[in-house]
Amino acid sequence: MTMTVPAHQTTAADDLQIVQSPPTIADAQLILQLQMAGSISGADKGWLLLQAFETAPTMSQTKKRHPVGSPEWGQIWAFLAACETMATFVKNGLLNEALVGDVFWIQGAWQKSEKICRAMRKEAGEPRIMENFEWLAKRAS
Repeated sequence: MTMTVPAHQTTAADDLQIVQSPPTIADAQLILQLQMAGSISGADKGWLLLQAFETAPTMSQTKKRHPVGSPEWGQIWAFLAACETMATFVKNGLLNEALVGDVFWIQGAWQKSEKICRAMRKEAGEPRIMENFEWLAKRAS
């Protein structure tokens, strides 16, 4: 089990300290459920679509190759949502961070999608979009 504990004398979410206990069978089961959901939603295909770009694509490059409303666009969004969900589970102590790091390449996923995520924030005027995904990727570096 993982527990999130606020750091002393701070209130910023980035200053949370994650206290880890060893991974549990429940952690492994949740990861498998996330993988199944990713397969059903097309998130696994979304990762492959992003990998097909030589370098990390911008939002406009992504939209040009995979227009909004296309199945591929939906798969990329499913991938990003899966990353944010998993990172949110870790940040809130529901999923073991070390196990996630062993199973998934979070830092590489962020590097490949960072430009898209930042563009999403800018377009929406919402700085919290994909914040947990970014948070987890920074911890992995």
